[in-house]
Amino acid sequence: MTWELILFLAAAINGLILSLMFLVSDSKRKRFLGLYLLMFSITIIHYVNYWGQVFSSPAPITWLFVTSNWFMPFAFYYYIRKGAKLKHLPFHLISALVFTIYWVSLSFFIQASHGYVPVIRTLLPWVKIALFTAYGIAIVRSMKFNMINRLFLVAYTSFIIGQIAYFTSLYLGFYTLRLDYIICAGFVILTYGITYFGEYSFIKEKVKPKYSTSSLTKEDGDYLVQKINSVLEQNKYYKDPDFNLSSFAEKLGVPKYRISQALNAFSEKSFSELINEFRVEEAKNRLLNESSNHLKLEAIGAEAGFRNKVSFYKNFKKLVGSSPGEFREEHMQKSA
Repeated sequence: MTWELILFLAAAINGLILSLMFLVSDSKRKRFLGLYLLMFSITIIHYVNYWGQVFSSPAPITWLFVTSNWFMPFAFYYYIRKGAKLKHLPFHLISALVFTIYWVSLSFFIQASHGYVPVIRTLLPWVKIALFTAYGIAIVRSMKFNMINRLFLVAYTSFIIGQIAYFTSLYLGFYTLRLDYIICAGFVILTYGITYFGEYSFIKEKVKPKYSTSSLTKEDGDYLVQKINSVLEQNKYYKDPDFNLSSFAEKLGVPKYRISQALNAFSEKSFSELINEFRVEEAKNRLLNESSNHLKLEAIGAEAGFRNKVSFYKNFKKLVGSSPGEFREEHMQKSA
């Protein structure tokens, strides 16, 4: 085994360890990052074995290696897009499951001599690239553009570009193993490097860099976040359109910078994002209540605490995935 393959194998093992750390996290978002890293690491291991012919794996193991990267795009999508709903997850699994069924069939039932198999094998890489690209477009259209999300988008985009470069080099005849190494090395450096610099709360138990000089520990931060949510649920201060961080800090008896600090570091959202989530949930409950059927949508938004129709519709669509009117109509049809 060459030194390049040893480095790639070490990177894959490192990725497996990272993925396990994220998979056991309390954050659903980070668990999807863990799934993404797990699939990425399995893919790297597959390439190392393909290049070095280290061992001849049984068909089921080969199937696992080959299919893993088909699960990466939706895992990345759910990691980046906070508004993605778990109830929609089965639909996102369709493409990966279809390919899995195909590969199992190819491995166990279909003879490679059949004429359509080479055609399918030629088309599949481009189908995969199209799938990654489609998810990338969906993410760009819906994501919140902060520094970390931008960095992860760079890694994701580089994967697509690398795949295109790899398959193009194969078809045009200028493929070399060295080019393959370079492309793969770029994936590894970007993905794992950004993971370390962007998502390392499993290593550092205090707050994120913005608040690194604070004495707020993870235990204190988690307790404060729980208290914030509990007080809001019980008192429903958010129903007042004029409710803000300053007034809440006064009611809670906690400095407002400390509230922002805890929410940003330990719930990955700002105070305004949290309040909008409560308001949207309040609006959803009212829309589901038959006694509110006579109320206009704007009135329901106002009762939930939104200052105007635009803010109500924008936040509802962002968090629920449909407009208030669509949500109400869908529920009424189910109840009919």
